[in-house]
Amino acid sequence: MRLFILLALCGTFSASAQSVEYNVLELPAVKSDLASESLIFSIERFHDRHFATGHKGHILYSDDGGDNWTQAEVPVRSSILDIDFPTPEVGWAVGHEGVILHSSDGGETWVKQFDGERYGDEGLAYYKGLATSDPDNDYYPLLVEEMEFAISQGADKPFFGVHFHTDKFGHAGGAYGMLLRTQDGGKSWEPVLHNVENDGFYHIFDFAPLPDEGKFFLSGEAGLFIIGDIATRTGKQVETAPFQGSFFTVIDTPEGGLVVGGLRGRMFRTVDAGVTWTAVNKPPSAAIVDIARLEDGRLVAVSIGGQIFISSDDGRNFKPLPLSNGGRLYAVAEGSNGSILVGGPKGIQKLKLPE
Repeated sequence: MRLFILLALCGTFSASAQSVEYNVLELPAVKSDLASESLIFSIERFHDRHFATGHKGHILYSDDGGDNWTQAEVPVRSSILDIDFPTPEVGWAVGHEGVILHSSDGGETWVKQFDGERYGDEGLAYYKGLATSDPDNDYYPLLVEEMEFAISQGADKPFFGVHFHTDKFGHAGGAYGMLLRTQDGGKSWEPVLHNVENDGFYHIFDFAPLPDEGKFFLSGEAGLFIIGDIATRTGKQVETAPFQGSFFTVIDTPEGGLVVGGLRGRMFRTVDAGVTWTAVNKPPSAAIVDIARLEDGRLVAVSIGGQIFISSDDGRNFKPLPLSNGGRLYAVAEGSNGSILVGGPKGIQKLKLPE
């Protein structure tokens, strides 16, 4: 997935040489002919369109497999870390300062639905209400304190991932356990920390669907794995994490399994939703930060160190690809005509896959 914690946990405000502060939540993204060559955090393909997200509110889209990119109209200057389109027209994007953006025209224009300033205020009111209605629940006062702390910190926490199960129902997850749900297409966002087993408030990085209807998988910090259940509105922690480091990315495989990647280049595979895990066979590498599934079923993973790996056996083994963009990588997606698109500090690059 598409993140860098040190970058993503930056502050809300930027200052000029004269120390004049401005609020990135109130400023639109600046249009730039070099947006596709600037810092990119995520690249995704949905339906027939590719999307890339980056710093300073950059969201770009391509209709020719990644050869040419158009910059979208975005109302904030916050860095955008993830994007999801459940339909060709309707999509959401999330990022720094707790922003949640919505598009109803295929990603060409965006509106702000939510931000980190609302997170604390609305969360405090929500959990105060639950604490009043159920005074015997010892967890609600802790969540009240968490929301009071969020208000004191301001809009400083990013959402790392967004996943929509339908065109109305979705989740956004982020730093320090932030997790919101909407059931009305983003008209309202409800905190769901009280229903999720994450007492350490660990970061939530990525989402993937599970084969069982209504269930999905979350990967996070310090070996945090959670199985979300739409029917019960709960998130149960998976207790069998094979490594207590952070897992930045998770992908569902063609055979119904999951592959996760994270710190120290660690990758693991499960075919039973985390009951058991098998170490992926791959060369040593820097942290794995994104995995993409190609149309032919192969998986491609990238590391922060710029290494690229490919699997042709549902994620059991990954081999290095003799490809390089000459720098760090944060994102990967399938391009057109046997290519992949990679993103990082050098922007978007299209690389031809070996025959």
